[in-house]
Amino acid sequence: MSGQKTCDVAVIGAGVFGAWTAWHLAKRGQRVVLIDAYGPAHSRASSGGESRIIRMGYGADELYTLWAQQSLEQWKSFFVASKVPLFHETGVLWLGGEDDSQLRRTSATLRRCKVPFEEFDRAALERKYPQVSFEEQCSGPQASGIGKTGTG
Repeated sequence: MSGQKTCDVAVIGAGVFGAWTAWHLAKRGQRVVLIDAYGPAHSRASSGGESRIIRMGYGADELYTLWAQQSLEQWKSFFVASKVPLFHETGVLWLGGEDDSQLRRTSATLRRCKVPFEEFDRAALERKYPQVSFEEQCSGPQASGIGKTGTG
């Protein structure tokens, strides 16, 4: 078998989840090949590019919030090690109507998981964001320490 390279694991899909999986396997000593039909960082990716966010709010699904907290710590370490400004802390603002049960569940989960956030009523939102019309939305939590990926 001259000239053939071998690997322990082949990860199919070089989006953020495939790349993350391959990176963690390699850190554990596995010989990994990462394969994507269109190459890394292509425009057809469903989980890559500058429009992606890392968020903590998943309604009542506390497990996803806990995973996101753990993941964010690892992502921040990865971004520091890469020496490329790939993470920009922006915060996330969720908006909903007066009786939005998903927002109430999200706020309760953020509180239980100790994710820093503020809650705003419509008047506070209008003061904070005068450039936005809040005709339908009247309340929303805004979480800090969360951000988007990308170079700009």
